[in-house]
Amino acid sequence: MSPDMAPRQRPIPSRPAARDPEAARARILSAATGEFAAHGYAGARMEAIARRAGVAKGLLFHHFGSKEGLYVAVLEGVYALLREGQNEADLVALGPVEGMRRLAAQTFRRFRERPEIVALMNEENLHRARHIRRSRRIRALYNPLLEAIRRLLQDGRARGVFRRDADPVALYVALSGLGYFYCANRWTLSAAFAGDLFTPERIARYEAMIGDMVAGFLMAEAGPGGRADSGVA
Repeated sequence: MSPDMAPRQRPIPSRPAARDPEAARARILSAATGEFAAHGYAGARMEAIARRAGVAKGLLFHHFGSKEGLYVAVLEGVYALLREGQNEADLVALGPVEGMRRLAAQTFRRFRERPEIVALMNEENLHRARHIRRSRRIRALYNPLLEAIRRLLQDGRARGVFRRDADPVALYVALSGLGYFYCANRWTLSAAFAGDLFTPERIARYEAMIGDMVAGFLMAEAGPGGRADSGVA
């Protein structure tokens, strides 16, 4: 795992773990996120995580049972981190077109600003989601978002500005991929032909472009009465 994809973290000052088990658990998760993002599941060491968290190694097993249990908890944390950047109420309040544009921008921004999300998703794909399947929490995280997307699509169809055949799950997969691919392949694309993809100007242009792409797909072939405008009644 490339160190450039991992968050830069400093060792966390030690505190009496027995007096504050929740704080100790949080420090372990923070330290483990950095270790797994930097070294992958196989390369991460429990000793290094304990040292970074400022706790005894045995406390990792006390809270999480095993290295795999800790890794699953880390994955749950990064998926929650991604979802924290996607506000369903704000999206729905913006209306269908601007709501979908905002979701594309928020998702891209989250991948860009929190590289540990991309690093750990890359790692888990190498394992074919073997660890994620152990989690009941991750799937539940997406239920409110998918419901918000359904509401936006229904609203857009009712206004006559959205096509009627858009699937919420497929739409989110595509929308998320537009941001994920750009960030996950930043270094190879930049070196091969694109130059620095992370200059502020290029990021701003790309963010606007993916919003246009999502809106353009949804507003194509809206049907009789449809119009290619902002979707505001």
